[in-house]
Parts: sequence; structure tokens; C-alpha cells
Amino acid sequence: MKKHFVLPLGLGALLLALIAFGTGMLVTAAPNGQDGEDLATPTLFPVENAAYELSVVGGEDVTLTFEAQEIDGFSISETTATSEYPNGMTFTVNAESPNGEIVDVILFIRFDFGSGTRVVAEWDDEAGAWVARPWSAGGRPPWSRFDIYWRVRDETDVFVDTAPHTIDYFDPAHTWFRSESDHMVLYWYGFGEDVAYDISQTMADRIEGTVPRWEAGFGSYLSYKPIVIIFPDRDAMNAMYGEDGVANPRVAGFTSSDLGMSVQVLREAGTPDALSECIYAPEDPVAYWTMERRISTIYGTTAHELTHLHQFELAGGRMGFEWWSEGQAEWFANTGRQYDMRLRHLATLQDLPSLTTTIGSDLAQADGCRALSYLVGPSFINYLLANYGGVETHGEIMRLIRDEGYLVFDAIEAVTGESFFDLENDWRVYLGFEPFSLADIDPASALEPAVDPVAAVGDVVTLPAMPPLPAVYADPSPTAATTGQCFANMDITILTVGSLDGVNYYEVDCMGQIGWMPEELIAGQ
Repeated sequence: MKKHFVLPLGLGALLLALIAFGTGMLVTAAPNGQDGEDLATPTLFPVENAAYELSVVGGEDVTLTFEAQEIDGFSISETTATSEYPNGMTFTVNAESPNGEIVDVILFIRFDFGSGTRVVAEWDDEAGAWVARPWSAGGRPPWSRFDIYWRVRDETDVFVDTAPHTIDYFDPAHTWFRSESDHMVLYWYGFGEDVAYDISQTMADRIEGTVPRWEAGFGSYLSYKPIVIIFPDRDAMNAMYGEDGVANPRVAGFTSSDLGMSVQVLREAGTPDALSECIYAPEDPVAYWTMERRISTIYGTTAHELTHLHQFELAGGRMGFEWWSEGQAEWFANTGRQYDMRLRHLATLQDLPSLTTTIGSDLAQADGCRALSYLVGPSFINYLLANYGGVETHGEIMRLIRDEGYLVFDAIEAVTGESFFDLENDWRVYLGFEPFSLADIDPASALEPAVDPVAAVGDVVTLPAMPPLPAVYADPSPTAATTGQCFANMDITILTVGSLDGVNYYEVDCMGQIGWMPEELIAGQ
């Protein structure tokens, strides 16, 4: 499954100290990581002076030329390639066939990991060549790397494919730094000019120090070398999309398994409006977010996004709940955020929803902060792996999800030998929250025998005249979500009967809809 992640602005804005490199093993606390009453978060594997190659690219109009080819009697001229970033590229070629006129020329584009596209070339009298223009409407990130080849067909329906050439979608308008290490390629411009070597070394060390954890937790590293693009600001990223730009002001980039890329924007100086009420926001965010601090966020964000690429390739795209997918990305990225500290404070202000429900990142919590899924996810995963076998346990969980189709909850139970209900409650108590009762999680399993029920299992009951559209609920609970509606005076079949907190509930079959009704809807009370 191919998918895009959208990165929210402010990701990394809270509780992110300067990244320091640990020299201990995974079981020890990282600098700026959790310690004390909180379970230690994993450290980077010790890496120093990982190899990288830094160069400067782009910033000039050039025409790339690829040699001519003779294939089965076809004469294929030199291929030329120019970049009009952000409005795509122009490729030209000429061809002759011994069989007659050339009638069809197609440019094929293939990325390292299997995806690709094709563009039908058109004959251009002015250029005197077949011309193909991919991505002319914008939207393609600069420095995408791909192979191209031509398919040339003549009037007798004979065709040949040329040998491939590798090309980078270069930006002729801006000069970029390019740093390639053993496991990724990093491009950036517009910041860090005086510390380019430091950025390159820190990023290379950071990724190299995370590779052993990815290998243990997902089974291997990526099969390709991902590309990371970091723009200096939102306007620069918007230019990638042409005149329309990006309408959503919270979008700060994306990570795509189709492209094998992560596209990011350097964190702004200041605090986004959505985070202004967060109790952890600095009093003077502009002064706090120096360029040094802003640059320090790119290392954790990049490791986070590369974890998403591992999920796509090595977990079959099975992402599961947001808290799980973002929790993995945070835990493997070693961001140094104090997850448990914030959650312990939240325990004095509010409750947490169950991990078996949808936990998002948009809503502000009682502490004024957002991104709850980015906190409960890594906190629970860290608690789980700290108590049940470490990163190798994660690797086995992912194997069951990938190879045997397990859901995340079932995989966790199979590997730990514990029920998810008990695991979640142990984690909640560790953080200072009250444990759930069984009725909180699965009200149906907590039902007691009904008291003087108005119907029995198997009965067919006619609903009363009011209300005209009685609701069907997901669970036998006064707070359950509505899943559908019946109609007044309709016959329903009783499937289950039980009582919870003194109220009788009935599982019913209403026109094929299976759900729950309180007794008042059935008895017309």
C-alpha cells in the first residue's frame, strides 16, 4: 500500500531539547530522554564520525545529455533533459527505424522502489524532436531520483526500449547542500550555510545510530536509500506546488512511500497559534527558538519520518491506530521528548481515552497542548518494550502483523502472553491514571442478568410509535456512539439481553443492523 503522511506544523515544538548523542546501550537513558521515576527511553547506538559526502548542487540552468543508442536497427539520438522546477522537466529525443516512420514515443520513469509513471511524447516541429514534459503542473519535490528510458514504436508496430539513465530532478533556481551517507541522502538550502559540515555529520551519526534499532524492530533497514528534502520556510515548499501552493496552513511537509522521500520545512521561530495555550510553550518563543534550536529539530523529525517509510515497506503498510503508527515513529526516532512527564501531569487534570479507541492529535488537552497520539503511543510502546523483552519484542509483533495478518492488539497479546486490557491498565497505573473497568472497555462483556426484561432472546418485538427514528448504538452504554437508526412500528429481533448499572439493554437485529438499544426505546417509556 502506498500512502502519504502529512506533517503538522509544530511537530517537535514541545519538549524537544537539543539532541545529544548517547554512548550507552538501548536500555540506558538518553541525554534529554526519560529517567528518574519514568522508564528510560532508548539511546542511539554509539556512532562517531559516520561517513558522508557533502556537495553543492543546483542553482544553474544546465542541459543534461545522454548518449545515443543503436538498438535492433533503430537509431536513437542523444537524449536531452532540462529542469524547469517547479514546473517539471523537458526531455527530448529523435529516432529512426529501418521499418519506416516513428509513430509513438513514450518516456518511462521508474523510481528505486518500483513505482513510476509514463509520459507520451509529442512531436515538436520547432524543437525538431519528440518532447515529453512530466510534472508540468508542479507538485513533484526537487531532487527526486529516478531512471528514465524511451519506448519507440514504428509504423509496423515494432518497438524498442532504450537503456535507462539515472536523473535527479534538479532545481536550477537555488543552490542546495547535498549530503549523502550510507543510509540516506539529505538536501537543504536557505539555512545552516556556516554549519553545513556539522549538519551533515550530525545527521549521518543520528541515522547510523538508529539503523540497528530499525533492523531489530522491523527485520531490516529499507531496501533503498531514502531522500530527505528540507526547505527553509513554508513559502519555499509551497513553490513546489506551483501557483496554487498548499491551502492548509498546518501542512509542513509529507513523507511518501511512492517517492521514497520525506519533504519537510525547517521549524519556524515562534509558536503556532494552535499551541499558544500549551503550558510547555516557551514564554518568549521567538527568543527561545534560535536557529541552532530550529536546526536541532531536523534530526529527530527525519528519523521519525524514516520510521514511517519502514512501516510502509517492512510492515506491508499496515499502520493500525494513529497512536501506534506515530508512537513507533517517535520511539524509534529517539526524539528525547518527556512523554511520561506530560502524561503524569495530565493524570492530575483529566482521564485518557482507551488505546482501543481513536486517539488523534488535533484536539487540545487539559494542559493546553495537542498531539496526544504522539505522546500516548511512544509512552505505551516504551512501557511495553521495557517490561516485555525490548526491541526484539517489537520485531516479533511486526512479524505477526506483516506475515500473519494480526491486528496490533492481537499481536501484542500473542507475543507478551498478556491481555491488552491488563497491559493497558498496568501502563495507566504506572502513569497515575485509574485503571479501566471491563465495562469501560467492553460494556457488553460486563452485562449482568436483566432485571424484569420486557423481552427475551429470540423474541420478535414491534417498536413503539415514538420516537419515529429510534437509534441503534455500538455498545450497551449511555455514552455509546450511534451506529444506525430503525423506524417506529418496525419488527426487531432480540439477540442478547443484559443489565448494566441498573439499566436493561437489548442487542437487536433491525433490518440487518446489529446494535444495542436501551429498554426505554423498546418498551416505549
